[in-house]
Amino acid sequence: YLQAALLVPRGRCSFEHKALSAQRLGASAVIIYGTLSSRYSLNFTNSTDDGSTNDAKTRSDYTKDDVIWPQDKLDYDCDYGKAYLPSSAKNGLDFLKMPGGYNSQNDNMLTGKSENSLCVKYDATEGEDTSFAGSCKSQRCLVTGKNVSADSSGGVKYEACCAWDMHVWLYQDSSIAKDAEDVTIPSVFITMGEAAELLDLVRGAEDSGGDPVVLSIYERYRPQYNASALLIWAFGVFVAWIASYHSSLEIRRVSKVVMKHREMRLQREHERGGDGYQQQQQQQQQQQQRRGDNGHTQQSGRPRSRSNSPSANVENANGSGSVALEMPANSSAAEGDQERTIYQSSAEADASGAAAIATQNVAPRHDEESLELTSAHAFGFIIMASTSLLVLFFFKIYNVVKIMYAFGCSGAFAQIIVHPGLTMLFRRLKWERPLMPMKWLSEEAVTRETQRGGIKGRCLSCLWSFFGPIFPVDAVAMIISYGVGATWLWVAFTIPHPDTVTFYWLIQDIFGLCMCMLFLETIKLNAIKVGAVLLVVAFFYDIFFVFVTPLLTKHGESIMVNVATSGGPPKADPSWCEKYPFTSECKGGDPLPMLFAIPRIFDYQGGCSMLGLGDIVLPGLLLSFASRYDESKRLMGLVAGGSGRVPNNACPDAGSGKAASCFLCCFCRNGYFGPVVVAYAIGLFMANAAVYIMEMGQPALLYLVPCCLGTMVYMGYKAGELKDLWEGPRVIRAADRLMYGEPHVENAEEEDQGEERQVLEDGMCNEGAEMT
Repeated sequence: YLQAALLVPRGRCSFEHKALSAQRLGASAVIIYGTLSSRYSLNFTNSTDDGSTNDAKTRSDYTKDDVIWPQDKLDYDCDYGKAYLPSSAKNGLDFLKMPGGYNSQNDNMLTGKSENSLCVKYDATEGEDTSFAGSCKSQRCLVTGKNVSADSSGGVKYEACCAWDMHVWLYQDSSIAKDAEDVTIPSVFITMGEAAELLDLVRGAEDSGGDPVVLSIYERYRPQYNASALLIWAFGVFVAWIASYHSSLEIRRVSKVVMKHREMRLQREHERGGDGYQQQQQQQQQQQQRRGDNGHTQQSGRPRSRSNSPSANVENANGSGSVALEMPANSSAAEGDQERTIYQSSAEADASGAAAIATQNVAPRHDEESLELTSAHAFGFIIMASTSLLVLFFFKIYNVVKIMYAFGCSGAFAQIIVHPGLTMLFRRLKWERPLMPMKWLSEEAVTRETQRGGIKGRCLSCLWSFFGPIFPVDAVAMIISYGVGATWLWVAFTIPHPDTVTFYWLIQDIFGLCMCMLFLETIKLNAIKVGAVLLVVAFFYDIFFVFVTPLLTKHGESIMVNVATSGGPPKADPSWCEKYPFTSECKGGDPLPMLFAIPRIFDYQGGCSMLGLGDIVLPGLLLSFASRYDESKRLMGLVAGGSGRVPNNACPDAGSGKAASCFLCCFCRNGYFGPVVVAYAIGLFMANAAVYIMEMGQPALLYLVPCCLGTMVYMGYKAGELKDLWEGPRVIRAADRLMYGEPHVENAEEEDQGEERQVLEDGMCNEGAEMT
């Protein structure tokens, strides 16, 4: 058999034993094919030893009671076709031929679509919509050994059902010693149908005396490196960046309005031929020269506020065309916490007024939809997260999570993508009707129907109290978004392992992106102190549920990994799950929709790379804080008459040759946001690398928290701003006052503190002013 491929029927000895035997015979490959006979055997343990050699396998007095028949569902399934064989037909089959018991000549009578097949001839589904020949894909049947009924002549009918004909895993034989030789030749398994075609081809070549059949065996391609791990890393960094950047969108909008207002005013002065334009240019050049001499200049500030109206944040001083604006100084050790008053020219006053006007429509949204985190929120969040994780682990209510995720994220999908996209589309098409309120739910219509009374009036009043005015674009956005969510949910419940469906995992990732953006837009972090508490607690939470819980659970399972994969891998055999994928034993292994997932690319064995949403939003709170801090500096600098440039105070030598040696200054010289994003990318890369180095799931926060929080604290320390960042930057409070007015006072203690703060600010404004 040198350089020959052996075709070996499946039997009672193991796959590994067959492969080793073929290898010892000199074969270059072994092809094991399925057979009906392999599903039968004799119960040799019922044999009585009469003293002869190997009596159990040589005696000839076995009866049908010694036959071990095929197993239901494992070897056959009567739901896909069955037949009732009369005694005469069944007696023509030999199940007692030695060795093994089954006579291979039976195959001709139990295979095919013609009347030569006993199962087609005695089809039990005859006369119904389906038949054995049409419903049994394998076109083969197995006699189950069950007596189903007696015929009119007193004979017995025997049941035969459609046989499974599928590929199986060539599993190892545990009874073979570990120090035995290894199988080095290719070994493959083919089905009974494939074997019939191959055997016919070989027999035809032998009968014709032609050239032998040449076989080429290929292993299915599987990539050596997992490209999806790199993609999930890049996507995670992108989501963290875009969600954090989007959280400061309102501040950037106001800054653009201020810059546009300033440019328009200078353009008007330039067109009039006045000297204001040239004077303004000279002042900006002088300011830039002073910044170059001093290394860096803090341009943040906090406007003086005397009422809740945004337009009251700017106050004319002595009617001289200047504005008194209170600005927090650079919080370095040299200047301490001293505040200074800056006198603005009328140009800067116009800019402040423009900022106030630009934010009049933003203030209600800030008051209603945003939440500032405190330390109590941080501990409460971890408690709720731990409770939810344990409930999912013990009660396995993963379908409930899918329903909540589908409809919850559909709303976020509508707010972040669909509604803005439709609004932009209608405006480009100059179609204003969808952007106007529906007349039947306008305030006038509701008031009129309410005064008339009746059911219609009460219904409209109820709708108005809940939704207010309804726009057609809102309704269209909701229909599209929740339609996509319902389709995604249908795929999740009807298709086994839906993560292999492109629509499913793609929509899941888009939903996760929208949820992260909405979360960071709504939840605000205004001090590093609260962020440090949240991230440190989450740091230990992640480590505990990934590394410690395997020591505490019954089967050594990691609770975090178990929940993330919907209960872990399937408990049943892969062959069973291929036949019955919807059984409870085959469920599991699918990524739970609380994370991002990207399937392994070009890997036929499946699997995917995963990243939890918590690994985005928790460090994202710190990234969002850095983004809002930088944008608040830029806004207040513009209001104060500066250029809006945000220097990197962590590197005071940014303008000298030493800056090249400062890592933070090398990749970003414009504040905290850029360095913290890069730190997040580094931490996430370390987490992904650890997964492949240690070959187990990793708590991403183990790497993200030190990188992100450590970078922010280090930069704040180097800039002399750590105390201000820790307690809550004054520049963020100043920007909030400018945009939204004075914060709402909730209790008497806060009201007293507010009055004391106002008195202090009044006194500071009366001190000597510094001209800039």
